[in-house]
Parts: sequence; structure tokens; C-alpha cells
Amino acid sequence: MPRAIKPDQMEGNMPEVAKFENRHQKSIKIPRRESLFGESEQLFRTLAEKSLTSIYVIQDGRFRFMNPYGVALVGYSYAELVEMNAEGLVHPEDIKSVEKNTRAMLKGKISAPYEFRIITKQGQIRWLFQTVTSISYNGRPAILGNAVDISERKAVEEKLKASELWYRTLFETTGVATMVLESDTTICEVNSIFNSYGYTKEELENTSWKRLVSEKDFERVYANHNLRRMDPHAPPRCYGFQLVTREGELRDIYMTADMIPGTTKSIVSLLDITELKKAEEAIQKRGEELEKKTHELQEMNTALRVLLKQREQDRAELEEKVHLNIKKLVQPYIENLKKDRREDSRSQSDIAILEANLANVVSSFSYKLSSRLLNLTPRELQIANLIKEGKTTKEISDFMRISESSINISRYRIRKKLGLNKRKFNLQTCLSEME
Repeated sequence: MPRAIKPDQMEGNMPEVAKFENRHQKSIKIPRRESLFGESEQLFRTLAEKSLTSIYVIQDGRFRFMNPYGVALVGYSYAELVEMNAEGLVHPEDIKSVEKNTRAMLKGKISAPYEFRIITKQGQIRWLFQTVTSISYNGRPAILGNAVDISERKAVEEKLKASELWYRTLFETTGVATMVLESDTTICEVNSIFNSYGYTKEELENTSWKRLVSEKDFERVYANHNLRRMDPHAPPRCYGFQLVTREGELRDIYMTADMIPGTTKSIVSLLDITELKKAEEAIQKRGEELEKKTHELQEMNTALRVLLKQREQDRAELEEKVHLNIKKLVQPYIENLKKDRREDSRSQSDIAILEANLANVVSSFSYKLSSRLLNLTPRELQIANLIKEGKTTKEISDFMRISESSINISRYRIRKKLGLNKRKFNLQTCLSEME
């Protein structure tokens, strides 16, 4: 409410109004009295009682009159309001602006209503939209005020402001390039993420989005754009296309688009998946290479198996040929020597050993023995071979022309190298099992 204002000169006269009743269920009426201005007073009383705005009179900074709507609005009774300092209702933060705007309106410098806050008797803050004018009340200068409660409108405005702030924050910080499109392909708004594609907001807003889509994808994207406005559920909501940057580079994009309810506009979010696509292609290429190498290895393994099998066959054939050749070309002569009675026992023993060794040629004993007993000396290997054939120490001594003690020492070393020196195993049996 305005503070006390004293214009230099005010004309006219305002009828005096009797005391109002409080704002409870009882109706508040202006008492009727005789006046030279009867019709005008009756009109004012009717307007004041029926008005849906707050009408009041302030004189010397205090309320002299307030209509029923105003009384109900501020929460005080009429008796409390009359003679009350008008400044007491104004929110402390708005007192200076109310005084300034009131002076300006009374002097004709402004004509538009101004806003301010009041605090009701119950402590509620209400927003008013007010105009004031100078009048004469009981022959003295006064102010006639007319105020409308706009608290609900201000609450809606605050919600819209908060909603706009929330939307703006979300729009700018969503993390992906986002734009709002008109049905005619005009870009209404874009966020700052488009800077990563070389475009500024000023370059894109109020232009067509067609420049952003690659030539090969344009027909498909444009068809979906139009179809979405006929049936929002008909086109795919998410799909990929290639975006053209300001420098002409093609970027792989995963787009999400949907209509804004109640409008013909759509909101579109663009997620750059170029690096992901490159990684997928690299993985796919690597997989193909590995598959190719695996196939090559399988072929090599197959070839190796064939070669190994062929080697085994060749070895078997070679052994068979050696065996047959010995049997055909050597064995007959050995048999003749064995039948020759003129040979002494020493020659007969040599013949027996020769026969045994020839048998070893066609067997794998010597190979296996030398492979497993690489630490045997050549003499120890020869003695081991004779022991395996069942020769006694004396027979081996006679054959090799060394003493029996030397044979015994070699026997001990062979057992030790085979790990049999502390175990009761027959050396001949052990060597035979190796074959």
C-alpha cells in the first residue's frame, strides 16, 4: 500500500464511509447517509461492495477506508485497518519501490500498474497489482488505491520460471547434441554440444537441419521426419545416420527423436558413435584375421599329422626292409656258422652275440635305451645290452675281454644311474621292460 503522499493540489470530494464489519461470514456493507452527492455515493458504495479488487483510501499515511474484498485479502478486521499505518502491510523489501512507483504514478510519470508484496495478518505473503490516484477525502488530500491479488499468477510464473531453468539446464547439460525441430525442418533451438561439430548456435538456429544429414541418408531421415508428424509411433524412435560437420567430415550418429506433446515440434538427440564404430570395425577385422590364421593353423596341423603319419609308415617300412634283408642276406650265413663244428666255444659265443645284436638292429631297444640312459657310457651301454640278453658276468667278461671285477663295477654303476642301487630289482628284468 502507498505511503502518505501530499500533492500540491487535489480536487473533488470523496464521500465519508462508515466503519466496516470484520471479514467473517457477515457481509460488509457501507452505511448509507444523506449527501448532496447521493447518486454518486450510491454508485461508489455499490462498486466498492461488489468489486473483486481491493479498493482503499489512504490519508496521512493511514487507511481511512477499505472495501470488503480488501479486508478479506489482508486478514485484518475493518476496525483494525482504519487508522492503521498503510506501510505496515507492505513487505519490507518492497517499501522503497512502492514509494517510488506511487510518487511516479501520482505525478503522471507512469500509468501502468506496478507489482509489490504485502504480508497479511496471518503472515502470508501476497502479490498485488496496483494503481493509485489523487483524491480529496473530507476536504483534505488523499490517495485512492485499486489493487488486484495476483499471487496465484505469480506462483504460476515462478513455477514456469523454475521449469524453464530446469529445462534449460537439462537441455545444455544432457551430454549429447540436442535440437528442437519445426515440422518444416527449421531448427528452433540447439544446445552448445553442436560446437563439437564446428557449428555455432547462431549458424544453426532458424535454418534447416537438412545440411546436417549426409546425402546417402537424407531421404530416409526426411521421410521419418514427416511420418512422425502424421503418426508419432510409425517411424523408428532410434536409428543411425551420418552427420556432416561444418568441415565436411562424416560422423556416425545414433539419433533419438520424439514429438513434443501438444505441438508439431520434435526434439532430437544425437549421440556420436564414430569411435565406437571404428572400434567395432577394428574388432571385426581382427576377428576375421584370427579366424583366417586359425584356419591356416588347422590346415598346418592337418598337414603335420599327415607328415607324421607318413613318417611312421616310412619308418615301419624301413624297419621291415632291414629286417627282411638281414633275414635273407645275413641270417642264413649265421646259421651255417652255428652248424660248423669246427668253431670253438669262443667263436660260438661270438656268433650268438652277433645274432642277438642283429636282432636289436631291427628292434627299438638300443634307441630307447640310449634315449632314456643318455648318461651311460658307451661301455656301460654295451654291458647293459648284454645283460638284457641274459649273459652272465663271466660270459660278458670273456666276450669283452675284460675282467669280471670290471663287469661288476659297471653293473653297479648302471644300477645306480637307473636308481636301482637301493632297490631289489633284477637288472636284466628292468632292462627288458625298457624294450
